[in-house]
Amino acid sequence: MKKNKFIQGRWYKINKKIKKRIVAKYHKIKDWVMDPSGYFLIAIDREKKILRVGYCKFTKLGNKPVNDMVSIISGRNAIEIVNTLIKHKYISSLQHAADMGIELCKAELALKYKLNYVQDKDLHIK
Repeated sequence: MKKNKFIQGRWYKINKKIKKRIVAKYHKIKDWVMDPSGYFLIAIDREKKILRVGYCKFTKLGNKPVNDMVSIISGRNAIEIVNTLIKHKYISSLQHAADMGIELCKAELALKYKLNYVQDKDLHIK
């Protein structure tokens, strides 16, 4: 059987010229980096059928950390929220943008399928 030299994409034929194969890996502790722009708390509002995201900023005054929630973003799905976070410059790193996309997708699925959602934990599908 002859191997294809191209991959059929949705709109185009993509030439297959692979120069590198990489095995993905990620360590939750060692590879994680705090986004200097802030962090988010994600919640599901089942009554209104929306996702809510609290945007928090972290500062340190003396020896005491200060955490302030300065904005709440709400929306129907992950893609509109994550793009809103980027548009408002609440996210400054690609790693944080990817992480928020994953977390918001999990929250969206939990809302849609009535699953329990805990931020940064796996979804449990029965």
